[in-house]
Amino acid sequence: MNKKNVYRLFVLLICVIGTTTLYSENFFKMKEKIVDGVWKRISFLYLRPTLTLENLGYTSNIFYYDELEEPDWTADLGLDLQVSSILGNRFILKINENPYYSFFADNIEQRAFSNRLAASIYTYVGKFNLEYRFNEDYIKGRPTSEFGVYIRTRTRGHLFSIDFGKYTSLFFNGYIKLDRIELFEENYLGQYDLKRSLNREELHAGIRLNRIIFSRTRLFLNFEYYEYNFDYEILRDGIGRQISVGVEFPEIGKIKGSLEYGLKSFKAGNSTFRDYTKPFGSGKVTARLFRRFRVHLDYLINNFYSYWSTDQSYNEKTTGTLIEFYVTRNIKIGCRYRVGRLTYEYLTDGDKSRQDNFYTTALSLGLRVFKKMGIGIEYRVFRADSSVLDFIRSNDFIGGYLIHEF
Repeated sequence: MNKKNVYRLFVLLICVIGTTTLYSENFFKMKEKIVDGVWKRISFLYLRPTLTLENLGYTSNIFYYDELEEPDWTADLGLDLQVSSILGNRFILKINENPYYSFFADNIEQRAFSNRLAASIYTYVGKFNLEYRFNEDYIKGRPTSEFGVYIRTRTRGHLFSIDFGKYTSLFFNGYIKLDRIELFEENYLGQYDLKRSLNREELHAGIRLNRIIFSRTRLFLNFEYYEYNFDYEILRDGIGRQISVGVEFPEIGKIKGSLEYGLKSFKAGNSTFRDYTKPFGSGKVTARLFRRFRVHLDYLINNFYSYWSTDQSYNEKTTGTLIEFYVTRNIKIGCRYRVGRLTYEYLTDGDKSRQDNFYTTALSLGLRVFKKMGIGIEYRVFRADSSVLDFIRSNDFIGGYLIHEF
């Protein structure tokens, strides 16, 4: 980060604190969650480990693209460990470490270790709750819906957030978030330099007004300023603003999750690319119905830069649903369907250049093993067509995984 960005980050932090994360966690609420969810306590440390197992089975095409079809047996095995400490009823330290290994039976060169790390500090000063969070993800996978072949990505982030007010009625949040995104692939699909086109820094700063309407259900109104600063493709630099409204449901209840929708504007740092205003939003909600049914809904509406070309971006609209039926207390069956569209356009004049349509369907069977833990078996089909033949994708998978919230 250069001196200019350091100074800008400092000024924005002072402004946020002076006026009042992403929603900083209430200190005492976080303390309660740590104590109640502990697996084992050793002196001042609270431990909560979880074994993770995903994608254990056979896939028809690990590379997704039809022109690169390659079947294999796969598995992602890892450990999700949360270590927390409560210091003098004034500070909470929390570390989440999630290392995992991606195994490929035949394509040995695709085997890889990945890791997600997040470290947070929570405290309070008077009526102010404060949080600082650092995260570093070093992942081999698909960063966005645009990708097929797995690639190596590193994301480092810092978050400062503060909130003030009554958690039972009205309160405010202020936050500053700085992310560094690096992609290490310089020859993706034999011709795309991802490092050059997508490596960047992102700065987000915002203020959020929250209102509790009943129980712990929260309505919010969010204002945010953001910046993009690319390492090489400086034509992609720019600033933007966005405003959104949303609702967040409590973790305990028949409905949980959150919904958000709004508008975002972007002003390019050069005269070649046009400015724009577009809708954006995201949501993920789970509802329990009639005791035996659980319904999951999610959606994403947003705009992203593409690796395809410097003057290309794409609008993504994706929605999905999963319906689970509990045959008995220990057996459930599920049906999932997800559909999406990527619409590419030129940044110079806004003309459409390409369109990708994709969908995923899946059937699953889950068996409870212990308390909330279980095992699942799934058959999944993914298909994506494109107006450009090189980007047609498909993948069939059958296999198992561990369930942690049965």
